[in-house]
Amino acid sequence: MMILGVLCAPAFGQTTAIDWNDKGNALVDQGKYDEAIRAYDRAIEINPQLAEPWFNKGVALYLQGKYDEAIQAYDRVIEIDPQLAEPWSGKGSVLRDLGKYDKAIQAYDRAIEINSQDVLAWNNKGLALYHQGKYSEAIQAYDRAIEINPQLAEAWFNKSNALVDQGKYDKAIKAADKAIEINSQYAEAWFNKGLALYHQGKYSEAIQAYDRAIEINPQLAEAWYNKGNALKLLGRTTEADAAFAKAGELGDNGAE
Repeated sequence: MMILGVLCAPAFGQTTAIDWNDKGNALVDQGKYDEAIRAYDRAIEINPQLAEPWFNKGVALYLQGKYDEAIQAYDRVIEIDPQLAEPWSGKGSVLRDLGKYDKAIQAYDRAIEINSQDVLAWNNKGLALYHQGKYSEAIQAYDRAIEINPQLAEAWFNKSNALVDQGKYDKAIKAADKAIEINSQYAEAWFNKGLALYHQGKYSEAIQAYDRAIEINPQLAEAWYNKGNALKLLGRTTEADAAFAKAGELGDNGAE
């Protein structure tokens, strides 16, 4: 999630709303969300019409899973400045996580209407569409995000997800490869590549991709389980059982 800073600098020695907002941002970076919210509240107390601390408070609340409160904070930003795209995008993400996909898409569309280059709004709109099973529309949204920022690995990864679900495995591999090209440590992209290869019956190549995902993130249970499936189909039963056992140890007893 994006954190907003304030562009003007405070006078030396003053503790202003801007100071408290900046302190809150630093605390969010440290994962100290309760303390950050207190700092944002102090900024708001000093200047209730300053949009940034309201927005950043919404981000901190969202990161805590306090969705209703986050929406209230984003709505306050929108009330202060209806032409800011960021609170609409942030509100969309909360609504998406609540499973309110139509409302989330409406919020993302409002962000995009304000700023057509809002790459995160396009990407996140794709996620909401994906969760509705609208894979072609999701891909269109991801492609728009990629057009704006071709180096956004997450959009390439998300596109690969939708392509796998459409059964377009060659294209899914290309999208996953692009995500990996941008970020070679993207474990989930390696996993997606393995999944597409697995569905093509390329079990040895799938295992190589799963192994790379596991090397990056040994806690990725789905990769262990799917590796077990591929090993089993190759007749490597002992190795498959070991992979299934590891998946079970990590809490995954059945994946793709």
